[in-house]
Amino acid sequence: MLELIKNTLNVIGKISQSSSGYLVKFRTTEYQILSSFGEKEEVYNILNNSLLQLHNTNKICIDEINKLASFKKLNKTFLWNSFHVKKLFSQEEDQDAYYLFLFSKGKETYNEDNLFAIQPMIENLEELIKNYDINFEYSKEEASRSSKGSNVNFELKNNVFLKSIFDASEDLVFILDQNGCFESVNDYGAASLDYDAKELLNTHFIELVASKNKQEIAKSFQKILDENPSLKLSGGLVTFEAILISKFGNEIIFQINCKAIRKNEKIVSVIGVGKNITELRTFEEKIADLNNRLIEANRIISVERQRAKRQSAILAELNKMKNEFISNVSHELRTPLASIIGFSETISSDPNMPEEMKREFNEIILNEGKRLAKLINDVLDISRLEGGQIELSKSEFNIIEIINESIEANRKIIDSKEITLTKEFPSENIMLTADKEKIFVVLNSLINNAAKFTLHNGRIKITAQSLYKEFEITISDTGVGVPEKDIPLIFQKFYRVNRPGADVPGTGLGLVFVKQIVDLHKGFISVQSEVNKGTTVIIKLPRDSKN
Repeated sequence: MLELIKNTLNVIGKISQSSSGYLVKFRTTEYQILSSFGEKEEVYNILNNSLLQLHNTNKICIDEINKLASFKKLNKTFLWNSFHVKKLFSQEEDQDAYYLFLFSKGKETYNEDNLFAIQPMIENLEELIKNYDINFEYSKEEASRSSKGSNVNFELKNNVFLKSIFDASEDLVFILDQNGCFESVNDYGAASLDYDAKELLNTHFIELVASKNKQEIAKSFQKILDENPSLKLSGGLVTFEAILISKFGNEIIFQINCKAIRKNEKIVSVIGVGKNITELRTFEEKIADLNNRLIEANRIISVERQRAKRQSAILAELNKMKNEFISNVSHELRTPLASIIGFSETISSDPNMPEEMKREFNEIILNEGKRLAKLINDVLDISRLEGGQIELSKSEFNIIEIINESIEANRKIIDSKEITLTKEFPSENIMLTADKEKIFVVLNSLINNAAKFTLHNGRIKITAQSLYKEFEITISDTGVGVPEKDIPLIFQKFYRVNRPGADVPGTGLGLVFVKQIVDLHKGFISVQSEVNKGTTVIIKLPRDSKN
């Protein structure tokens, strides 16, 4: 009987569109919640303590309840916008009374039409309570009929009130016999499986279960049949999920609550209510998929943000290098131009200038012009290299001769600084197939750098050796060196090592050009350096670079 009361309360809640509600019995000094839905029963304890006092003064009504501090607190927590209270049945001169409480988040849920719709169910609930004794599972009248041998299960199946609950429920409501076959099932539940209710009668429940789910369901029913002490804590109720196959082969997932009905310690039937959660599971899968996609999207966004930060940093650095380059080029252009203009004006303004002085000034003008032309050519060469406009003109030549020529091209600066230069070359001639002019430019630039950044009386050592498929050239100096943080950047365009207090001419393009020529020959270049200890540059060129 208590199970029927609970089911009836749930049906009333659904029909009335209530978010929560409960059925309570008040006595003079105590109360007992018989059933509830929507919220845990503990939620209502504080309210019921206050309602118990109202019951004793026979003043349980909507207006009085609205005045209670406990109700205001609950209302603030659960945001109920309307509620309904109904006194169902009382006895012993109102010492014992049953009340139905319904709560809704809607403002006008319990209007005249709504209350009219649930009135028949409330009347049925009241009739059930009249026959219910809270100390026993069945009323005294039912117990008397049971002792005379009446079939409780038969009465449940044929009870008109039970049928009304079945018909009103939007869930799958069923009764199974002791063998597990359908004795009764509501029309709505049968229709959710594409069956007519009569078609399911005498069908074993397991026959509707999907093959992959049969073993799990069998274990759940075994739990229902076993007199497990732990079930007493849940009122004998067992909850499980079942994948049922519809008449047309569709899988439908139900969350089922089942309870065994016993007579004389024997199970005579099993009552079950199943809620169709197929759509819920589909939504959960979609939500899980969306969450995974969201995680992936956030990861991609994070990567893109980091990439954007790196790009922004690179652009800022490039912009800084560009500005420094423009400043350096401007300085390098102004210096020779100032000399050319200055000495030219001097010659032009003094017609009586001695010939010897004129020749000296003309020599300066010529050298500064060459310097200016080299600067412009460097910029143009870099531009052509980056645009892929420079092609290698390869030929076979003796690399040792090119190294010696590069040394002699820098002999003036080496001797002026009294730098000690040593060489270690193979005794035989080493023939390379490469672009002779551009290899000369590479070696000349590197030896010039070594001399330029080596202090007075310093040392430069040039080593060459023939490897298996490569020819290696090493240029070491005892110069000012390059900071470790700058080494990865020295081959970048426009980059110049910051040397406070040192005014060394240059545009920062020399090593860029060197690196690109070596790369065009499919060679390798690396730099090792320590500040104030010197620098070592290693170049490896293929012995045969015909391709």
